[in-house]
Amino acid sequence: MTCLLVLNLSKQGFHGAGYLISYSTGSMLVTIVMWLLRYLYNLYCWDFDRIQAYNALPSIHFRELWLAGLLSGGLYSLGNLCTILAVTSLGQGVGYSFVQTSMLVSGVWGIFFFGEVQGFNRILKWLLSSVITIAGILWLSYEHQGAVSHRRLLAIGM
Repeated sequence: MTCLLVLNLSKQGFHGAGYLISYSTGSMLVTIVMWLLRYLYNLYCWDFDRIQAYNALPSIHFRELWLAGLLSGGLYSLGNLCTILAVTSLGQGVGYSFVQTSMLVSGVWGIFFFGEVQGFNRILKWLLSSVITIAGILWLSYEHQGAVSHRRLLAIGM
């Protein structure tokens, strides 16, 4: 939801899309600061021995993960752009609700591909809760009073 804060503050063309680079840069800087704080904490725990404090940090595995990290960061930024465009077009209630269906897609991958949820009862409860979520999203979209609502689209035969 933080990425949508700029929608309320921005008055430019895409209503916030111009802030994506600064948002991504800010996320990168916060990550660097958090690693630095973790290193300083390790320094304190290891009696200010720099080598032990550095070795106590989790390994970054840069050689193995640079491509996956670059792709995931790019996809995350693309997702933020699409979120801004969806919310700008459909409004907060409908647009952001549709964006949040990505959690349902992740849940389906977790259940059926990765096998993260075990047991028929747990899977059934998840599926029932996702049906309730989809019903809520459809209900919100039915109540949408924006510039192009589904009622107008149905009236003109689309």
